Amino acid sequence: MEITWKKELEDCGIDVDSGIRAHMGNEAMFVKVLKLVVTDEKFDNFFESADTEDADEIFEISHSLKGTVGNVGLCKMDQLISEVCETTRRGSMDGVRSKIREVKQIHNEILQHVM
Repeated sequence: MEITWKKELEDCGIDVDSGIRAHMGNEAMFVKVLKLVVTDEKFDNFFESADTEDADEIFEISHSLKGTVGNVGLCKMDQLISEVCETTRRGSMDGVRSKIREVKQIHNEILQHVM
């Protein structure tokens, strides 16, 4: 991986070294899986869900995304999605929309670097 590209991903909150280790040290596999993860349609559903008041729906989507993003080293995104998941698990929407917007911003930044 190019050093500058790695730095850009790290600036987006990705633990690149951890992500590569999780893929048996295979950098190409990590990049392939990272691209698959960030292009998953669940992200579109997650971002669209911010317009609803349906904490149950947001919980289901965030719970699904939570495990996926953690496996590729998306640390900052994982933290935010986990917070959304825990908040909506309690049936609350407190701060959820702002966290979803923050995830969307990070997601867009990552897409610029991997696509």
